[in-house]
Amino acid sequence: MAVKKIKKDNLPRGISWREDKKKYLGRFTYQGQSHILYDTEWKRLEQNMNITRKELKEGTYIKECTLTLNAWFDKWMETYKKKTVKYGTYQNYLRHYNCYVRNGMGKKKRKDITVDDIQLLYNSLCDRGFTLGTIKLLGATLNGCFRKAINNRMISFNPVPLTEIPRCRDREEKYVFTKDEQRRFMEYIRESYLYRFFCIIIMTGMRNGEARALQWKCVDFDKKLIHVDHTLIALVGGGYMLDTPKTKTSKRIIPLLPQAEEILIEMKNEAVRKGIGNEDNFVFCLPNGSEISRERVTTQLNQIEEKMKKDNIPVGHITAHTLRHASATRAIENGMKPQVLKTILGHSNISITMDLYAHVLGDEKVQEMILLENLF
Repeated sequence: MAVKKIKKDNLPRGISWREDKKKYLGRFTYQGQSHILYDTEWKRLEQNMNITRKELKEGTYIKECTLTLNAWFDKWMETYKKKTVKYGTYQNYLRHYNCYVRNGMGKKKRKDITVDDIQLLYNSLCDRGFTLGTIKLLGATLNGCFRKAINNRMISFNPVPLTEIPRCRDREEKYVFTKDEQRRFMEYIRESYLYRFFCIIIMTGMRNGEARALQWKCVDFDKKLIHVDHTLIALVGGGYMLDTPKTKTSKRIIPLLPQAEEILIEMKNEAVRKGIGNEDNFVFCLPNGSEISRERVTTQLNQIEEKMKKDNIPVGHITAHTLRHASATRAIENGMKPQVLKTILGHSNISITMDLYAHVLGDEKVQEMILLENLF
C-alpha cells in the first residue's frame, strides 16, 4: 500500500503543516480577529478557509463553541430563563435536567451532541417506565437550550426537532374516592398530625403546594373566604420558597364552608397561643412554625393507605391530588356548574374541568339515556 506523501513546501498562503497534529493548519485574520482551521487535506482546508472568509463577509459565519452542554445549560438558565419564567418552572427545568442529562450526555461538548444521543436518552427513559409528559418536558427544555445557542450564533445545528418521542405509558388515571371510601378515609386520618390539613384540602379543593403555602393573612374570617395567592415549591439543593400559583387562574378566592371555618378558627386560636399565629405564619406548619414538606404529606398518606389495605379496605393509591379530586367529585355530584367549579379549582381551561365531569358522570349518563327509552 502506497504511503501518502505529505506536502510541506509551496503551500498556499496561510497554510502550513503541523507535525505534532499530523494536520494542515490554516490561519487568516478578518477585521482584526484571527481564525484557525485544521484538516488532513490542504486543498480541502483551502476551500474551507475560502468558505469561512465568505461567511464572515456576509455575516453568516457561526463559530462552533467548545462548551459542554452542562456549561451552556447553566449559562442559559442563569442568563435567559431565571428572569423570564416562574421560579417554579425554572426549578422544574433544573430538576429534570439534573436527573436525566447532567451526569451523562451533559458532559459532552454541545457541538458534538447528535440526534442519536438525544433519541437514545428518550428511549432509555421510556424503557425505564417514565411517562410521555416527563419526556416531552425534558425535550422542550433541551430544545429551548439548543435554540438559544443557535440564535446566539454559537452552534449551527439543533438536533432536538429531528428526534421522535417514543410511545410510552400514558399517565395513570387519577384515583378518586367513592363516598364510602372517603368516609372511611376520614376515620383513618383522625389520629394523623396532618388531619386538619387533609380536611381543608377536601373541603376546598386546593392543591398540595397551595395548602402548604397558606398563610393566616390569606384567610378572611369576616368574609368567610380563602385567598389562594401562593404555592410552596421545593428548591433544587434543599429548602422551600413561596412562588406564584401554577397559572394565572390558580390565583383565586374560595368560599369558606362552615366546617372548614370551624377547623381554621380552632387552629388560629392554637397558633396565637403558641406565638405562631401572625399574618405571615403558615396555617399548616410544624410546632416551630416552619413549613410542612411535600415528603411529610406523602409519607402520612402512604401510611394511611397501608393501614386501610391491611384492614381489607380496597382503596387505590392515595395522594394529595386524590383529596383535591374528591373535593371536585363531590361538587359535581351535588350539581355544581362547570364554570363555577373551574374557578374554585383554579383550572386554566374549562376542558380540564369538563374532563372531570365526563369521568365522574360516566354512570349517570347511562341512567339519563335510559330515561329516553319511552320516547321511541
